Amino acid sequence: KGQKMILGVDRLDYIKGLPLKLKAMERFFQDNPKWIGKVVLLQIAVPSRGAVNEYKKLKRQTHELVGRINGRFGSFDFGVPIHYLDKTVPFDQLCALYRFADVLLVTSVRDGMNLVAYEYIVCQREKHGVLILSEFAGAAQSLGAGCVQVNPWNVVETAQMIKFALEMKPEERKRFHTYAFEHVTTHDTKAWADDFISTLRDIDDEDYKTTGGQRRTTNSRTAA
Repeated sequence: KGQKMILGVDRLDYIKGLPLKLKAMERFFQDNPKWIGKVVLLQIAVPSRGAVNEYKKLKRQTHELVGRINGRFGSFDFGVPIHYLDKTVPFDQLCALYRFADVLLVTSVRDGMNLVAYEYIVCQREKHGVLILSEFAGAAQSLGAGCVQVNPWNVVETAQMIKFALEMKPEERKRFHTYAFEHVTTHDTKAWADDFISTLRDIDDEDYKTTGGQRRTTNSRTAA
């Protein structure tokens, strides 16, 4: 009650940078003791390749880090700062968490688009939560000024950006979110398809001009 919540939603996979995220949270609490008891990280780690030894080691490593941080900064008065779930969460419940969270923390060391970032932005239309996004996630290239970008390998920097996001003024949160929300809601699959078809038409029109007004057949294209 009265605490802020940072949310993490990732597959339990090496590319997602979960140990780096936990180390950044540890550094954040170490450097900002006033936040102990005032903010928690809820990390959902969706099980992945559980039978593979390397992934078993990753799971053990993350559990050890969670235990160390909770032992170091937890107390009977306000509980533990890290809540770690090894499970899949139904999408409707996940959307509720997106809506409630003050910050979404993504620390991938290599990633595709990372659609979790997009889902969070859409669910934060009223609250204007802050997205902290790894510069190595594909979404970082498109969301740009709509998120706080970090290099997850730089644990100190990530810890500083966690503090920055939590203390961001409402008008600044709104500015960040407005930019990101506009991008997410205008660059959907329909927009992609329209752009793709438009490009094909432009190519076809240019082809029509270069052939003296004659449309090439499929066979002639293949032969060319």
